[in-house]
Amino acid sequence: MRTRWKVLLGAAAAVAVTASVVTVHSEARDAAAHARALAEAPPRSATPREDTLAYLRAAKAHDCALLDLLEASGTTDWCPRAPTAWSDGESELLAYRDVGKPYAVSAEQAAQAEVCVPSVITQRWMTGADPGTMQWSWCWARTADGWRLVDEGQG
Repeated sequence: MRTRWKVLLGAAAAVAVTASVVTVHSEARDAAAHARALAEAPPRSATPREDTLAYLRAAKAHDCALLDLLEASGTTDWCPRAPTAWSDGESELLAYRDVGKPYAVSAEQAAQAEVCVPSVITQRWMTGADPGTMQWSWCWARTADGWRLVDEGQG
């Protein structure tokens, strides 16, 4: 009986060590992605159009760390969260073009004063939309950290 307990305890210890290593590796990977996103992010002085271009490049490249950095808290983005992935039917930005001139949206028209930037996107798997190309606007609010995306869906 003691031998069985030793084997079981040894197996449990191995699982605990493996889980710890995976967690540390995952945290290191997340920290590295965040540091890279900070380096690639537009400066605080960037315009909503410049932030939109950076956001679109990140969405197309599946750069979730940069998307997270450019979004206001609670904003839905173009990155699936585990356990889903783009191959599981999550919305995916395939291409973009015609990023236009920003326009103001007053606090009477939205939850807060925003600046929206129109574009044309090509997407797939978007809920409620046929796959393909459509007009889309990206709406930004001014924060202490620069412009942050508050609404990634005005189609």
